Amino acid sequence: MQMKTRDKLIEVGAQVIALEGLRNFTAKNLGSKLSISDAAIFKHFPTMEQLAIEIIDRYTLECIYSIDKAIERGKDSIDKLGKVIDAHIELLEETKGVIPILCFEFSRSNNEAIKEKIFSFLSEYADKISNILTEGIKEGLVREDIDISEVSLSFIGFMQSRVVMWFLRGRKGPIIRDPDTVKKVFLEGISKG
Repeated sequence: MQMKTRDKLIEVGAQVIALEGLRNFTAKNLGSKLSISDAAIFKHFPTMEQLAIEIIDRYTLECIYSIDKAIERGKDSIDKLGKVIDAHIELLEETKGVIPILCFEFSRSNNEAIKEKIFSFLSEYADKISNILTEGIKEGLVREDIDISEVSLSFIGFMQSRVVMWFLRGRKGPIIRDPDTVKKVFLEGISKG
């Protein structure tokens, strides 16, 4: 099935931001990559800002959906966190790290509405991890002496740093070379003895 131009613009726009940076996210650059005119882009999106919002929405909603599905499949808090880690790594590999790079690039934008979308996404993600950790403490599976907020944000930051390192390595190989070690270190660090 052939992808619609609107969907191609979202996908290629995300790739441009991730690989070339926000400054190269222009109608001219996107048009040249898709062999369409600049004007054709504006038939689908009234502004580049609207395209940026659609890109953020598409990828962040995909991430939240993936996390929610992982949580639903988990038996207890530790199993849920393990499944969230697996889902996050799978999504990073599938999208070539586009979500963390979009978050980073757009967080430096001067556009407050876009920055708010990124903040809202990261807050929602951190809240989901925090809720699992809180549940784990109640279940007696997660250490009580951890700062739930710090652990949640550290998890997100760890994944972000892995993508940055992958980019610096020239985008070669997997983003997370050893998912089992990542999962083991994180889960053992928060698990009750």
